[in-house]
Amino acid sequence: MKGKIGIQMIIGALLLLCLIQTVAATTTIVVAAADASPASKAAAQIVCPGTNDQAWINEAFNRLPAEGGIVQLTEGTFHSSGWIYPSQNSQFLGSGEDKTTIDVYNATDAYQPIHVQQDNVLIKGFTLRGEGFFLIRTNHVTLQDITATSIGADGVRKPSGGNGMFFIWVDNNYTGDITFQNCKAIDCNTHGFNMNANRDTGINSTGTRTGTNSYAISNLKFVNCQAIRCGYGVADGSSSEFATGFDIQEDNDLQNVEMDNCLAEDNWENGFHFEPGYLGTKNVVLNNCVSRNNGQRNPAVEPFNDVFVSGYYIHRNAILNNCVAINNKNAGFFTHDGSNTTFNNCVDIGSTYGFKIVKGSSDITLNNCQGRNEKAWAFWTAFSDKVTVKNFFQANAGGKSGYQDNIGFYYGSPKYEFSTTNSNFDITAFGSSLPIINEAGNGNTYSLKTASADQVPTVTDITAATVPAVYVTGYSATTQGATQVSQVVAVATTVAPAATQTTTTTSDGWSGFGKSFGSTSSGFGSFGSSSSFQSGGNALGVAVSSSQSIAASIGSTWGGFTGRTFGF
Repeated sequence: MKGKIGIQMIIGALLLLCLIQTVAATTTIVVAAADASPASKAAAQIVCPGTNDQAWINEAFNRLPAEGGIVQLTEGTFHSSGWIYPSQNSQFLGSGEDKTTIDVYNATDAYQPIHVQQDNVLIKGFTLRGEGFFLIRTNHVTLQDITATSIGADGVRKPSGGNGMFFIWVDNNYTGDITFQNCKAIDCNTHGFNMNANRDTGINSTGTRTGTNSYAISNLKFVNCQAIRCGYGVADGSSSEFATGFDIQEDNDLQNVEMDNCLAEDNWENGFHFEPGYLGTKNVVLNNCVSRNNGQRNPAVEPFNDVFVSGYYIHRNAILNNCVAINNKNAGFFTHDGSNTTFNNCVDIGSTYGFKIVKGSSDITLNNCQGRNEKAWAFWTAFSDKVTVKNFFQANAGGKSGYQDNIGFYYGSPKYEFSTTNSNFDITAFGSSLPIINEAGNGNTYSLKTASADQVPTVTDITAATVPAVYVTGYSATTQGATQVSQVVAVATTVAPAATQTTTTTSDGWSGFGKSFGSTSSGFGSFGSSSSFQSGGNALGVAVSSSQSIAASIGSTWGGFTGRTFGF
């Protein structure tokens, strides 16, 4: 009986604790913009002056109880010149992407993030403009219904201090359980989405990267996200010539990633980018994604051996289902040093090359895929092994060097120009009189057919989003005045006006490190045997030690090369 009573008391205590936590979670601090309506200001606990508004937003987070709560922004434009710090267990909410704007500009320092360094944070419902970006360095984070752009509220494109508008930086033992839903990066001077890590970049005697700190991003999800017109070379404030739509993997290991219904359009380099080679990659799945017109603004021309400019640059332990590539400058689907990657019902339309499987790839499968109206080869593979092409249909391939498809050629490079072996090619072609493929290599089987009628696929289509216009409230700080007011919050805790603006900006020891290293992506040492570069791609090099010969087994020692160092 005593045991039963004890259990009941424990259950009762837990229920009471949950109730307390639920009540605390409803604590809300409303922060009004300087141009918010009089009614919104009257309902707010804090009214911003219209300059250095980040100080007052941070004050709102400081006023939340330890259990967390909500910082609610009203309609209008918040003008920030510094870092914003969401607190643990908090929600940072705007009034909608079309109603709330955070406009960021600092004349002396463009590195001004919303810095998510505490876990259990939800951010939702506003447009971030100018120099602002999201820097995430923790776990259990969700971003929803956010638009980020480098174009300020004044219509002027601002320089980018961050390495991505949505930037995850791993410098701890666990970063993950992060979801982006309905997040859009549009007209950005840097990557739309960028994942990266601080890890040891030592080089062993064979030139392969090594390190004890292989930091991973785990359980990462993108739903209905878009990256549009990210990167402008080095013009208009871009930090480098390497900028992609979704840069999901740079120096970070990657585990359990799902991307659903995402769009990459008109980005400077790749639409979707994953580094090949040395990185630990597990369980990457892309469903119903679209990558179109990427690389078209980039002035690079064939042979594209110093740029990517492709739709999907993806390699290891990945599955792509019903994904579409349209009119990308280089390849629609590009696998380099790949392994255990499958393309199901994927379609390329109008890229220079449809599917490009090269440079040490093995165990790559195409099921029921199509290449349509490619400017050159619909399918291209070289220096690879165990490539399986099942029920591949190609229509109106432009062809090159006398064939619709190619095995073995790789820009005339003696390092990589070798046939693909132990592979199966089941290809049906329509609309071209050229031979389908040069039957090169050892251990391959071929089933090659010519169709009398086209087979037009049903493909995924995603409409590109636009940046919401800056909401005009009809009010201004000048006409209303800007004061900080005090009212009672939801749990009857009186919030008194702060004597000082107690932000944590000056005490954040990481800020200097982030500017020096985080913003340059993978600028951490040398790659290969003598090449050094940053993810920005300003320094490209090729250096192969004598021990890294072509005789090396495919997919083994090639991991030290990485995509940017060793051709494309």
